[in-house]
Amino acid sequence: MRRRGTVNSDSFTPSSYLNSPLSNLASSQTSSPFSGASGLPIRTEPRNFAPRSGRHITKDPPPRFGLKGLLENSSSDISTNGESLPHSQSCGNFFAPTVGSHSSVPVSDAMVLHSDIGVPEYIRNLRSKELNELTGGPRGLPSADIALNLDHFPFIEGARGAQPSPVHGVVKLKSIPLGTKRSEIVAMLGRNSKILNDNQEPIHIIMERVTSKTGCAYVEFLSTEAALNVVERHQKNALNGRLTRLGDRPVDVELSSQAALMRDLFPLAKGVYWDGPRPIIIEAHPSQPWQSFKGFITEEEMTMLVKYVEIPQRSPFTRDCPQRPYEAIISVLRKFPWYMTECITTKQRHAVYSACVALLRHLQFTMRDRKDEGFLNQQLYRRLWTSAMLCHGFTVTMKDSIAFIVDLNEQQMREFNMPRFGNMWIHTYTMVPKPGAPLDVIEWYIAVIREESSRTVDQSLPNIQAEIHRESQHTSLYWGYFFKELDRPYGPAFDNMTLADMANREFAAVATILRRALPM
Repeated sequence: MRRRGTVNSDSFTPSSYLNSPLSNLASSQTSSPFSGASGLPIRTEPRNFAPRSGRHITKDPPPRFGLKGLLENSSSDISTNGESLPHSQSCGNFFAPTVGSHSSVPVSDAMVLHSDIGVPEYIRNLRSKELNELTGGPRGLPSADIALNLDHFPFIEGARGAQPSPVHGVVKLKSIPLGTKRSEIVAMLGRNSKILNDNQEPIHIIMERVTSKTGCAYVEFLSTEAALNVVERHQKNALNGRLTRLGDRPVDVELSSQAALMRDLFPLAKGVYWDGPRPIIIEAHPSQPWQSFKGFITEEEMTMLVKYVEIPQRSPFTRDCPQRPYEAIISVLRKFPWYMTECITTKQRHAVYSACVALLRHLQFTMRDRKDEGFLNQQLYRRLWTSAMLCHGFTVTMKDSIAFIVDLNEQQMREFNMPRFGNMWIHTYTMVPKPGAPLDVIEWYIAVIREESSRTVDQSLPNIQAEIHRESQHTSLYWGYFFKELDRPYGPAFDNMTLADMANREFAAVATILRRALPM
């Protein structure tokens, strides 16, 4: 049975549909972008590694709000009009119809667009305050303008949240020993020297990309004044004959800058001027194409980090200091200028992500075999996966994959602003949940997008419907047919698309669907 919508059906005539993004299949004579000649799926960015083990999708409602809702007892009954109703019955249909070989997908108050009488009180009691405010109208639906208002809209562009802090002071340590540890640097500088908190990864030991040799280290402080005080103290000690040492080697301690730190962390970024931590792209000169900006990192750099770990015989420095490649990727994840979305391609992001996953898996294997316990330990492992989960440039599905690898539980995932069913966000490449947005608000918006995009497909021509349904056998329909309205390119065109271009497509598609589905 076709779902009843709330939008004027005149806007969904076949002629108007042929002008929509979904109509691109009508004239396409090529194979599906989800399958190749062999019929196997083709994807330029990988899906999740596996379904969440032990996380069964139930008919229970989503948690009411953040961690508080997660910790509530979902097995309790709800009383309405003196009668006790289990959650699975009191929240309406929480499942969308099965499509192809896929199992049913979770829904927050499924069929959200069909209501003509508003939201029943017993359902409102299950919802968060924010969702009740959003759906407080007589028909239980907000206007499109209200739904797209920043006060209610629960999605943001994830990479834009990686804004740097220019106030952090920087000290550079030169000629440090090869096997220098973070703890040794902290002990040398003094724990009361106002270094940034450990969870902010303030110490960056620079590893040369070609040889893997350790050359110097940078330390970030709360302020430039704090960094200057440390330098003055060590210079005063040197004048009195007490040289600063790491192990048996004297080291130089000098005041540095965020710009110098970024230049050494991203040495192959050509055509860039660093204004503090912020990159300024220099206009390309045709006579010097080798100096033109092509990205902050290269695929070869990320591949080399993994090779140094997989084949330590490539460099004697890696054999003597096995933790350095892991520390290098941690610094990249923390300091990468993800907010420069117009300068970062999906291919470059995928190179960072692939290296991160490979290093996580190798570190797991090494610790399981109990090798190099002094260097490759649980502390390094936690630092790596924490930096990955905090990385603003990674998608929801990428972070869900990392959470699966390291076996994070639901509460830990909420702490990293992860939604439920993150493995089903495979068609969102820049959009992430807004921090603090209630889970039921997020899932309500996804339900609207799913229902409206599915209704649009249902009103398409039969041959187009058949082709779209054939494609849907290879993907998740948690977001409905959002992936068709996104109308993204495939292959090299997708790989070379910037994150800014992708974000524009995603938010434009979401806005278009919501304006169709909700009253004006």
